[in-house]
Amino acid sequence: MEILYKERALKEKGREWLIAPYEPEVWGVTNSNDVQWMKTRLSPMPWHTHDQPMKITSPEARRLPKSYISCSEYKEFHFMAQKARAKGWDYHELKTGHDAMINVPYELVQILEALAML
Repeated sequence: MEILYKERALKEKGREWLIAPYEPEVWGVTNSNDVQWMKTRLSPMPWHTHDQPMKITSPEARRLPKSYISCSEYKEFHFMAQKARAKGWDYHELKTGHDAMINVPYELVQILEALAML
């Protein structure tokens, strides 16, 4: 993964910690209107967001229910979905690419509303 990020790293001085945004199609967005809308909003992201895990130290936070929403048409994260299932997390699946909020917003909202009631 580090090689991929280094290839996409921005080369401008002071911005080396960022990677260039991916095209919307990479995330499974194919509707031309959505692609055009997204392209005007894309921005670089820190490349360490994937290799520096968040540490939860609060005992209260550790007791909160955990859920995973799998966007099953985006194969890159299947290993994470399997990991969540193995840990017994509440599991939901949307047959879409990574950007469910663009491709299937209503279905995503239904899941999020149900999770808010847990």
